[in-house]
Amino acid sequence: MAALTGKIEVRFADSTLVTKAIDGTPCELEFAWSLGANASFTFTAHAVYLPRPRIEIPGPQGIQASFDWQAAKATSPARMCTATLVNTVTGY
Repeated sequence: MAALTGKIEVRFADSTLVTKAIDGTPCELEFAWSLGANASFTFTAHAVYLPRPRIEIPGPQGIQASFDWQAAKATSPARMCTATLVNTVTGY
């Protein structure tokens, strides 16, 4: 049995993530790191379910929430995640 979980801290530009958490609908999360045009890594979780967050409103910097997320196997594409590595290594 495979498991893909994590925790994210987000500041809100809109209420998309909170709405998905309340409705129980999955969303796609993408994490990307780049060291230029020839060195990058992208990790995409395709069907992520979010719990209802506890929303903090600490001050003038915006609304922030924490999500302990869990991914499931998506229907399209039929996989849990995709990892894409771009570098100059010709083979492993």
